[in-house]
Amino acid sequence: MRVELSDRARLDLENIGEHYTDVGGHALARRMIGGIKKEVLALAENPNIAPAYEMAPGLRRLVVAKGAFLVFYRVTSRVEVVHVRRAEREPYHAEEPAPWN
Repeated sequence: MRVELSDRARLDLENIGEHYTDVGGHALARRMIGGIKKEVLALAENPNIAPAYEMAPGLRRLVVAKGAFLVFYRVTSRVEVVHVRRAEREPYHAEEPAPWN
């Protein structure tokens, strides 16, 4: 199955990379982004590995990078990654605009 990143997910990864470049340099940023991408690309082989996300019907939530990040995605004829965020951030609440819409 094909894995695609939404524009939002691409921006999320860019921002994550910039953060790790600032705090630890380019090598750390490449290692973190590479680790996230490796786990995301593995969804092509097993797209239903992650549980459904209870706060957003139709999405699944994959924990990656040893628990540091959450990847939100949907499965149709492809895997569409819609959002990547730090795991320790507050969970999405229904009254907030969803970043994956």
